[in-house]
Amino acid sequence: MSPRYYGPSDAPRGGADPAASAIFAPRIYLADPDPLTRTQLAEYLRDKGFDIIAATDMDTAPPPVDVVIVALDSMIQRANKPNWLVAKPEVPTIVLDRPSVFPGRAAPLGFTPDARLSLPVHPRKLMATIRRILSLARVDSVDLREATAFVYSFSGWKLYPDRRLESSDGKTVLVEKRDFELLKALLTFPRHLLTRQQLIAIVWGSDSAIKNRTLDRSITHLRRHLGDDVRFPALIKTVVGVGYRLDVDVDVDVDVDVDVEKS
Repeated sequence: MSPRYYGPSDAPRGGADPAASAIFAPRIYLADPDPLTRTQLAEYLRDKGFDIIAATDMDTAPPPVDVVIVALDSMIQRANKPNWLVAKPEVPTIVLDRPSVFPGRAAPLGFTPDARLSLPVHPRKLMATIRRILSLARVDSVDLREATAFVYSFSGWKLYPDRRLESSDGKTVLVEKRDFELLKALLTFPRHLLTRQQLIAIVWGSDSAIKNRTLDRSITHLRRHLGDDVRFPALIKTVVGVGYRLDVDVDVDVDVDVDVEKS
């Protein structure tokens, strides 16, 4: 059976929150010196389907995890922070600031965390932050140049490894190479917002000096190929000031007929 990619709003419902596990079954290291807050956060996140390691000792360095969440008192001194938090951990890090008698004063850090929230934090806001960070980490970790050749099926279209875009009514288009790589990136992360920077890095390379208008032209090419209204698109949607999102579900099959080395 071919895999099906679900977006956040389309994940099947169950006992645990599948929107979390649909990303890649995340494991979270939770460090909080306050036992009450630590217990409440750990129980809430476990109920949402996350694998939680709740640290009772702030000096314990996190094991291999997908996200680190650490709560800090707003007036904590740099010297009193855990040694493992002097530099930014190698995994996405969320800092939760506990308020003090001096509002607006945040604990000094030697790095910029991936997200910084104030306690008490609304559960939905925390969940949205975790999902956003996991989604970004997943995008950055995937190499779309991998050898496996896939056929992507979506909204009455199929995209083949040889750059053929074929509709259910027999229309075939040979997509230009950059446009092909761009569409493949969108198809790999359906219903996920991809920033302009992410898309440019995937298609043209992270060191590229490509301008936003070059990306926009490729998006316009794809919309025209797909018959998507350029002014009011239904498939490739613009998130103003951020990037693009492919707003469809995608089925993926391995194309056994393709010689990857030659394609």
